[in-house]
Amino acid sequence: MEGRRQEMIDLVNREGEVSFNQLKEHFPDVSEVTLRKDLRILDAGQHLIRIYGGAKSIRSTYTNMTSYYMRNTQHMEEKQQIARKAVKLLKPYDSLYLAAGSTCCAIAQNLPDIPLRIITDGLETALALSKQKKAEILILGGEMNLETMQMTGARVLSELEPLRLDYAFNGTLGYSLEYGFGYQSVHAFMLTRQLKKRAAKLVIVMDSSKVESVRAMYNFAAKEVDILISDDNLKQEAAKSLTRQHVMVL
Repeated sequence: MEGRRQEMIDLVNREGEVSFNQLKEHFPDVSEVTLRKDLRILDAGQHLIRIYGGAKSIRSTYTNMTSYYMRNTQHMEEKQQIARKAVKLLKPYDSLYLAAGSTCCAIAQNLPDIPLRIITDGLETALALSKQKKAEILILGGEMNLETMQMTGARVLSELEPLRLDYAFNGTLGYSLEYGFGYQSVHAFMLTRQLKKRAAKLVIVMDSSKVESVRAMYNFAAKEVDILISDDNLKQEAAKSLTRQHVMVL
């Protein structure tokens, strides 16, 4: 293999993911046209994965997918409890947003086959909705995050802009009594803010193991949430804290 392309593979494997600008900085004497050609050839040969604006390593993509499916198998009974509570809120012709993530996917699996308008940015959630015959389903566009199986980016936020929803069901990284609901990225935080504006009821779905489980960089104030749905093992301290902030706890 040509030395430059092998060096490109080594760089991507070492970093996990690199942007096209990083590649240009690393190969200052190589034209953009040539670099893009190299990426196409290496992608076709399955040496790396071309993504919008750069490239990811095969190894990191496999690790992310494995991590996602491992998370999907955790706290399954708790997620089913949450799903059963969530679907009781809905009535025919409601409009709702169902986020990516295993808990919202469980809600999708438990939905009754009634006329609904459902919007999602989650690929697994969308697949779980395939059994719906009477619902209208809209999948938001954007760049795919393989770690969360979710569409992300400015396009997702802009496509939500004109929508008016009865319910928005969203997950969270965890809940802190001091800081509120945590998110791991600025996109996830901005998405939650957008959902608050677009939905009559913002519903956070979270299994009880996530209480005080992480310290997140981006935090959404609990008082901005309308409903929390958790399993039957939610700590009383957390439930009382949320109730004091006028959050309905189910």
